[in-house]
Amino acid sequence: MRDFKVGNNLNVGGNLQINDNSNQSTNLIYRTTDELLEERIHRKKLLSGERKSKWKRMAIVWLFVGCVLGIVAIWFYYQGNSNLSSLFLGLGGFGTAFASVKVLEQPTEFEARQMTALNEIRFILRERGVE
Repeated sequence: MRDFKVGNNLNVGGNLQINDNSNQSTNLIYRTTDELLEERIHRKKLLSGERKSKWKRMAIVWLFVGCVLGIVAIWFYYQGNSNLSSLFLGLGGFGTAFASVKVLEQPTEFEARQMTALNEIRFILRERGVE
């Protein structure tokens, strides 16, 4: 509306509808069945991409932690502390596995929003008798 330069006397005299072709999100309940099916595919792709990026980040962390634990374990082994070397490898592996499960199983805020939207789409399609 800021682009209108008509002074102080703008009088429409009826209904005014301005379509700016924006892609603002609308409530899912007002979308057609075809739009909901497309939206579900789009959100599944977003969710899949987010999960792949999460796995990639965890793989980098695993590689780094594995290298550090291996170097520390080898150093202790050559110092003559094979028990301490085994302890570092065992507890380090256990700690890494526990942290990985926590990070990978707990959804991020973005994943939670996408899963909520997918559930809502599924409920709407069930109400309409599509599923």
